[in-house]
Amino acid sequence: MTAPEPPLLTTSEALAAFADEIRAAGRVALDTEFVWERTYRPVLGVVQLATPSRCVIADAVAMGDLSPLFPVLKAPDIPVVLHGGGQDLEILALLMGTPVRGVVDTQVEAAFLGHGLQVGLGAILERMLKVRIRKDQTYTDWVRRPLKPEQLAYAKADVAHLLPLHDALRADLERRGRAAWVEEELRDLEDPRRWRPTPEEERYLGVKGWQRLDPREIAVLRALAAWRERTARRANIRPQFVANDAVLTTLAARPVAHVDELRGVRGLTPGTVDRHGRAIVAAVQEALACPQEQWPQRPARVRRQAPPSGLTALLRAAVQVVADRDELAPEVIASSRDLEVLVQVATGSRAEIPDDHEPALLHGWRRRLVGDMLLAVARGEIAMRYDPARREVVGQPVTRGA
Repeated sequence: MTAPEPPLLTTSEALAAFADEIRAAGRVALDTEFVWERTYRPVLGVVQLATPSRCVIADAVAMGDLSPLFPVLKAPDIPVVLHGGGQDLEILALLMGTPVRGVVDTQVEAAFLGHGLQVGLGAILERMLKVRIRKDQTYTDWVRRPLKPEQLAYAKADVAHLLPLHDALRADLERRGRAAWVEEELRDLEDPRRWRPTPEEERYLGVKGWQRLDPREIAVLRALAAWRERTARRANIRPQFVANDAVLTTLAARPVAHVDELRGVRGLTPGTVDRHGRAIVAAVQEALACPQEQWPQRPARVRRQAPPSGLTALLRAAVQVVADRDELAPEVIASSRDLEVLVQVATGSRAEIPDDHEPALLHGWRRRLVGDMLLAVARGEIAMRYDPARREVVGQPVTRGA
């Protein structure tokens, strides 16, 4: 017998009533389906929601206004359970103007139980709950109406098992003493800086190759990247469809003064020149008139000695041993960049580390698990040996000669 389709909510009033059910239940599973191939921002099609008692699908196209749902998503005492929910959280943060609170990502929970760094929902459901779901509607048109029965069934399956999955994963995490580790990771998903939209004047920082330009050229690129962003937003298209990065860096390095000069720029179609030529030239000329003291600066080139490959390999091996012992993916504990940063700290070159990459191995559970030992090894304070009986790395103080 085919499972009944979940209720399809098409009005804000119906969504507000279900929000009350979420408050009463004290938690909710959530997923979204959207289309984002050509538009400036993702176009939300549906939002799937499930409490322990029932599942609904909110038709975002029909109702337009999802604000009745926002208070429960902003409440830190109401867990919001997703799986691999980065894009869902980004869309909701954009709609709400603030991040979702109480985030629980079952993909993160699974990573701390040895299921891999990015295990898919179908795979983890089959392993943990012996449940199979179909993933055959991912790339259907979620904004076209009416929705097909198979789309509704697919959408329901993505949330119907999330709460039981979370319960099973959390029980295992508690048993292994790792629930606090996961909480540290999950709270990072609520950091407003993570979801802050990039201001127009900083869009040039995302243009490939900007670091190779001089300050005057970067000033031109900054104006062009801001123009591209405004144009894309007005036209509701992806910025790369206005002009690609190579076009912007070419114009920054060889500024133009007249529209006709744009016709020789590779990557700019005649139609683009006809529509946007004057605006492009205006942006370039405005940037050229910008006072030198207001030019952006190219990142300072820091000559640094690469960390010894043998040392990083030794630290990586230690991380692998700990990962094997505790049944964790080694990437969950430390990336190659994390190990490089640790070596820089150990060798006294901390000033060379970018501000946006704090040494993760020296914070929280990672430090307690392995970070302090790795730092001591990198400083030559302890030697490592492998204890096969305990399946772990053991550190022994180094006795230095007089």
